[in-house]
Formats: sequence, structure tokens, C-alpha cells
Amino acid sequence: MLDVLDLFRPDQSVVDVEVICRQLGYAPATAYRYIRELCAVGLLVRLPGGYALGPRVIQLDLQMREYDPMLADSRELMEELGEETGLNVLLSELYGNSVITVHHHPGRDPEPLRFGRGRPMALLRSATARVVLAHLPPRQLRRLYDEHAQEADMQRLGKTWKDFSRAMLEIRRSGYCLSKGDLDPDKAGLAAPIFDERKRILGSITAVGSLERVQAFNEDYLANRLRDVAGEITQRISQRASA
Repeated sequence: MLDVLDLFRPDQSVVDVEVICRQLGYAPATAYRYIRELCAVGLLVRLPGGYALGPRVIQLDLQMREYDPMLADSRELMEELGEETGLNVLLSELYGNSVITVHHHPGRDPEPLRFGRGRPMALLRSATARVVLAHLPPRQLRRLYDEHAQEADMQRLGKTWKDFSRAMLEIRRSGYCLSKGDLDPDKAGLAAPIFDERKRILGSITAVGSLERVQAFNEDYLANRLRDVAGEITQRISQRASA
């Protein structure tokens, strides 16, 4: 049923039963039933021409901004890093086969980020996503490689499974990932992984800005700061779990 919510995108802000059935393969009776249930809880609202996302989505977004444990454990550290470096600082979480930024502390660069809060990023692109990719369980990593082996983004990471595995191992050993121009051609970013209390990958924290601003820093210095912040967030998450 919740797959209906995935149909909404910039070029499709309103959907109807025909769209739901065509794009998800549902029978009309199923589509109508799901619409009724989603409207009843405020996740959809009826408009002329179909249905749009409802007010409950805004309520849930506010609750996440104010009460999400991972965000609560990260916000202060992100602000400190952003003020210290002038870079945008992103907190991102693993979601299926993508990574989504859930909080963005803006930097001093005037140009906006193309992939800010709420926009999913494929696991093969950008430091934000690749540092998460590198820490996935081996079976999941192999499955992703097999599914995307012929794609250009995968080819950049390794033309064979052995090359790809070596690239992922290097990211794990370094404790951070650097990318330049993957999402925005004039921007670079460094990211470090965040884990839960059982050392499973949760997401990442990224410092991103113009190539000029990022290159003004010594890479080792910036990498150490990212690793320190990510480590502190991980520790806070573990302490919360054991409390």
C-alpha cells in the first residue's frame, strides 16, 4: 500500500486510480481500497484530478525534525563542524538501495546543493552514499555489484568484482570517502560512516562545498574531523540504546 506514496515526484504531483494501476500493476479494486485507507490517515488528500500527498506527511516530517534520535544525537556536532569549516554538513540515512539526507546544516557557499534534504542518492554515487555502500554486509554488496556491474557508476568503482571489492576495502580502511563532481560538477565532499550499537551501518555524515573551499583544507585534517564527528554520533547512538 505504501508503494503508492513512491509515485509522487516533481513531474507527477497528483495521481489517480488509472496511474496507480498502470504504474504499480494493481487491480482497480485494490487501488481504491489503498486510496481510502491512505486518505483516512491523512497520507493522501483528494484534489481535482486525483490525489496528492496529505497533511500527515508534514506532521511526520516535523516529528522527525524534532524527535528523531539520530538527528538529536547529531545536530549539535553538525553545527560545530559547519561553523568551523564553512562547508555544508549533511546527515544521511540508508534507505533500501539508496541514501537520503535527513538534515542539512548550510555552509557559506552561495550555490545551493542539488541533492539536499529529502533527495535519494543511489549507493554508487557520491561520497555520502559510497561510504555507506562500503560497509554493507558482503552478501548485499555482492548482490548490488551483480545487479549494477555494467553501469557506468559501477565501472568507475571497479570493472571486476575483485577491483570493486578492493575499492570498498580501501574505503573501510580509510574510514572516509572523498568524491569530486559526482552530483554537482563544481563541488566536492568527504563522508564518514555512522553505525548503530551493533556496528551495523546506519548512514553517513558529509562535509560538502565548492571544490575551491574543500581543497583549501588539508585532506587528512578534514578526514580526521569527519571521522571524529561520525565516531561521536555512533557512540551517542550506542549509549542511547543501552540506556
